[in-house]
Amino acid sequence: MPRRVPVVLVAGRLGVGKSTLVNHLLRRADGIRVGVVVNDFGAIGIDAMLVAGQASAVTSLADGCLCCTTDANGLAGLLAELTAPSARLDLVVVEASGLAEPRELVRLLLDAVAGEARHAAYGGLVVVVDAGAEPGAAGEQDGVIRLADLVVLNQVDRVADPAPLLASLRAIAPGPVLPVVRGALDPALLVDPPARRRPPRSGQLSFDVLLREEHPADEHAHAAWESVAVERDAPLDPARFATFLEAGPAGVFRSKGVVRFPGAAPFVVQTVGTAIRVRPAPRSVDVAGARLVFLGAGLDGAGLEAAIDACAADPARPEPSLLPVLRYEESERVDAV
Repeated sequence: MPRRVPVVLVAGRLGVGKSTLVNHLLRRADGIRVGVVVNDFGAIGIDAMLVAGQASAVTSLADGCLCCTTDANGLAGLLAELTAPSARLDLVVVEASGLAEPRELVRLLLDAVAGEARHAAYGGLVVVVDAGAEPGAAGEQDGVIRLADLVVLNQVDRVADPAPLLASLRAIAPGPVLPVVRGALDPALLVDPPARRRPPRSGQLSFDVLLREEHPADEHAHAAWESVAVERDAPLDPARFATFLEAGPAGVFRSKGVVRFPGAAPFVVQTVGTAIRVRPAPRSVDVAGARLVFLGAGLDGAGLEAAIDACAADPARPEPSLLPVLRYEESERVDAV
């Protein structure tokens, strides 16, 4: 099946902690190979480690890292390079400068995914807000927050009671709002950890192991996000299920799973916000109904289960139209390089 690498956009005002968040992702990558496009002009390919400085030309390192520079207009070509199978990356993070326009970056990314960067997938817009900023500073980002698939409220330890700010953000954000400390966003919320064979502990330690030992994970760093699994043994109705996904379930940032519809083979379904991707499941995968996992913050497990139950297919309609779901089917035309 086509290999797609999620590209996540990280935006926010100057000084809110975007770089801190990206550095945390790198330190906690735990085997996830991350590529980072920094401040709209510098690109750094990273194998779960920090790379200091900015390169002025394309450089190939022994560990497979790529370093180059580009402007926003070159984003499509850069993403095509970073998400190609030969780059062996699992996730690409675009850290926008505090002056960048997130709406334009989202448009550039979607254009790139539909065109030159055929191995890339939209991984969501993450907007960082500083809980300790001046009162009303978050309100200056209202327009950006309304675009966000995930809002990260950083530095909640700097305020006595973050609840009012959380409530105000959740009133305008279409996706979940996740309170964190020091940019501690779990990479597993953005991408599934790869099933790679781990090297033995004996011998030379890898950079990611050294980073984890130098910067041990905070005990409660990732306690704010959660996952809910829903399993059903009966097929779902395509129209009802598509409507459910399009609505953007409350608190859900990302979902993934396998679903069967009446009269059809199973489909793999993945979402980020209201961005939906559907493709036929591998022949080895067989489910009678649905196997779904929802990831986000403040999830209503019972509500999600009830919503999936409401998507159950009507036995009186043995083969309903698949068009509501197939409109989101992704192309399998990708380079096998």
